[in-house]
Amino acid sequence: MATELNRFLTPLDAAFLYVERPNETMHIGGCMVYEGEFSREYMVEQLAARMHLLPRYRQRVLFPPFLVSHPVWVDDPAFNLENHVEEVWIPEDSDHQVLARAAAEAYSGMLDRNRPLWKGILLRGIPGHTAVVWKIHHAMVDGVSGVDLSMVLSDFSPTEELPEAPAEPWAPKPLPDSLSLLQEAMQHRLGQLNESWTNAAFDAARPRLIADRVREMVAASSATLPVSAAPAPRTVFNRPVSKERGFAWAQFSFPELRAVKSALSGTVNDVVLTVLAGGIGRYLRERGQDTKGVELRAMCPVSMRQQDERGQLGNLVSNMIAPLFVGVDDPVKRLGRERDAMNKLKEAGQAKAFYQLTQFGDRVPPLMAAVAATMPFSQTLFNTVSTNVPGPMIPLYFGPHKLVDWLPLGIVSNNIGLFVAILSYNQRITLGMTVDAKLIPDPWSLAQCLEDSYAELREAAGVEGEEPTGALCFAAAPPQVELPEAEEATATPDSDSSLRGVA
Repeated sequence: MATELNRFLTPLDAAFLYVERPNETMHIGGCMVYEGEFSREYMVEQLAARMHLLPRYRQRVLFPPFLVSHPVWVDDPAFNLENHVEEVWIPEDSDHQVLARAAAEAYSGMLDRNRPLWKGILLRGIPGHTAVVWKIHHAMVDGVSGVDLSMVLSDFSPTEELPEAPAEPWAPKPLPDSLSLLQEAMQHRLGQLNESWTNAAFDAARPRLIADRVREMVAASSATLPVSAAPAPRTVFNRPVSKERGFAWAQFSFPELRAVKSALSGTVNDVVLTVLAGGIGRYLRERGQDTKGVELRAMCPVSMRQQDERGQLGNLVSNMIAPLFVGVDDPVKRLGRERDAMNKLKEAGQAKAFYQLTQFGDRVPPLMAAVAATMPFSQTLFNTVSTNVPGPMIPLYFGPHKLVDWLPLGIVSNNIGLFVAILSYNQRITLGMTVDAKLIPDPWSLAQCLEDSYAELREAAGVEGEEPTGALCFAAAPPQVELPEAEEATATPDSDSSLRGVA
């Protein structure tokens, strides 16, 4: 992971701090289930041996006086790993639903802003397994850089060896005093404005460049106007959210899903959106909502991170607003509609258009951005968020403990009571649903609807199902932790996904 870190938060990174509320927390993460049992002390030891590879995870945010610039990252002089690792015991006869409730409870609540913005909670008591729920603030990472973090904490084969220690022990830099912080923040902000004004002045002398930018802005407006002109239809989960969270998931064989894609034409992402639309449609009808002719919208974050930017922290994202044809019962027709719609959005350059629009955030004064975030606002542009983050297609290990299930968690906020985080790992794809527990009190009913939606699409494709769709940690008798031979495989995530989304 790259160790060259930015000092100041970007406007997008800072926005996740500004908009956060006790009932709208802005951290992302996942529930990672490992073979074997290990303790909080073991996890602290493992993390301590790797903290020199994760310098940001020993830093906290500091707000400059008068917010003349966005917050800065500073070393936490009181950093202690013991404050970031907790342990919770759950009943030994727990099933996947008990695990989900425990994970949702551990995931709830805001992170302490007086400390580095992350936490890991061990869930003990699963026979033959240990789960870790990660909470990492979105101001620190997006979905892709979150996966990169997991790669730093993991090995490609089981091992008891710890990484080589740094030559010198870590010593935090002292916190700046208020006057020095104000001076540095003003210098940073004035430098940004000087660069912006200088670029604008010289760009004015380049008519061809101005014409190109005008065309880009017209294209951006054309691509975003259709989805912003009218609000999305309301559903049972598009209401003000509470502090209570629920969690459920559906898992499928990745090779099997690719076979469905090949048989019916399209991309893996098209198939996933088709399954999602079918599952949500089934669930809404079970809840008594008519879906005939209804077209919902899913905000799909898209990574703008280039290959040479992998490992860097922060957020490099744009969005696409994808339609979900929940009223189309026939799975093949639904896939055709999703495929055609996504092709049109790509041709229109919607993701690039949204990204260009967000760049104007650099010109908004930080204090104004922070104040604007506190204003009441009801989000009506989309109904849900659907990420698609590619993970490694080979197994990972935490010491000798194999990562069996990687169950992603997301953000519930502002009239969005359903967040679907999609993650591929070790030849399986998981749709993790983070929900507002009051708006969706039965998330496992929704998970069953997704499984039924996938089954009908798989049947239509003529693909036989061979693997279970539940979490693997509950699929068989608890295995014993051994040290098998390293598996020969590539760590490169599957490149077929047309969207590289982030949480």
